[in-house]
Amino acid sequence: MTRGLPAKADWDEMGPALRALPNARWRAFVEFLLLEPPGHGAQTAAARRAGFGHAKTTPLNMARIASRLMRDDRMIAAIAESSRRLLRGGAPDAVKALLNLVRNPEAKDHARGIAMVLSRTDPEVQQHDLQVTHRVVDADQEALEELRAARALGATREKLLELFGGNALPRLERLEAAEIERNAKVIDGEAVEIEQQREAS
Repeated sequence: MTRGLPAKADWDEMGPALRALPNARWRAFVEFLLLEPPGHGAQTAAARRAGFGHAKTTPLNMARIASRLMRDDRMIAAIAESSRRLLRGGAPDAVKALLNLVRNPEAKDHARGIAMVLSRTDPEVQQHDLQVTHRVVDADQEALEELRAARALGATREKLLELFGGNALPRLERLEAAEIERNAKVIDGEAVEIEQQREAS
């Protein structure tokens, strides 16, 4: 029988990584490693308590055994899995400690403790106002602006035909001519109205 093994745990209560370890000694190593006080020699002590080595195994060889165990991917996964479980089990103690901090107004981090409790029990709701502006683009107007910009840059008719195409350019030129005519009528209309106002006065 392996010396120092903890009481046999219920197989169903073990996580998959712990169950995947080769045998009970490996699982005991995980448990003892988590129970050992941290510091130099903790891994070696856990390996010895789990039953690795024998009575005459030197400390150096025991350290080598522990080192090999710690580098095994299966062991790394089992230690991580068991550590997470152990940490979750410590939640009640953490809650008690936090509440003790909140109940002591003289504590250095009293205000911080209050903020932590409130943020977890009654979190602030942040509201964001998002305004979306839709711009309807008139494709013909956009094309006319591009045509004027190209002319302003000194583009030749051949270049304009290349840019807009043999069918689109004449159509744009007709639209442009119609727009110029409309603007001219508006200007003429305003001029007539101003002239009539002058005559009336």
